[in-house]
Amino acid sequence: MIRLLALMTVLLCAWPLRASDVPDDAARAMALVRETYGTLTAIRADFVQTEERPGVGVSLREEGVLSFLLPDMMRWDYGGEKPHRVVIDGDLVWIYTPSRKQVVRRRMTPEEMRQGAATFLRGMDGLERDFSVRSAGGNEEHRYLLDLYPRSDTTPYERIRVAVNKETGIIERIGIHHRIGNVTTITFTDIETEVSLPRSLFAWDIPDGVEVIEP
Repeated sequence: MIRLLALMTVLLCAWPLRASDVPDDAARAMALVRETYGTLTAIRADFVQTEERPGVGVSLREEGVLSFLLPDMMRWDYGGEKPHRVVIDGDLVWIYTPSRKQVVRRRMTPEEMRQGAATFLRGMDGLERDFSVRSAGGNEEHRYLLDLYPRSDTTPYERIRVAVNKETGIIERIGIHHRIGNVTTITFTDIETEVSLPRSLFAWDIPDGVEVIEP
């Protein structure tokens, strides 16, 4: 579920808040993101995902490729010793783990949609009710740093830190600070925006012998 939350959060961060809903300094960064993503149709990027645990350090590191066909189709191909794939198509999420011969398929609930990805993918209705956005301060030389705070105490994370390239308006890093103290960080490199992604890339043909679980 940590991976699923992280992926939903990436979607969340890929669609910006309205400038009028955030402080002036953060609004400038978000306006840049809004302008940039408003012109994009597809994104492909390499990514590294890590998880840090208090007193342990980095306990998990994974790499892969993200394919994002805006507004609502994403595919995450994780490599390494235990490859797996996550596809999000609107409110439908597929998680395929070949080593387990298993696919988990589920739809996001209305609450998940409102507090996560679908809020941004479907018009950002009521967003200011659920999140507060602030400048993180100490901005990196080439990036704006923003902190997103959920207004609800029931979310499993206490804040999300987003790093935005000051020139391109592209989101290059997302840090999810979980309430239990863990930090999941996703860093994007080799980002391509002038790329054509076929819809067939996000289609599912479940291999024979694979169990489908629908929680």
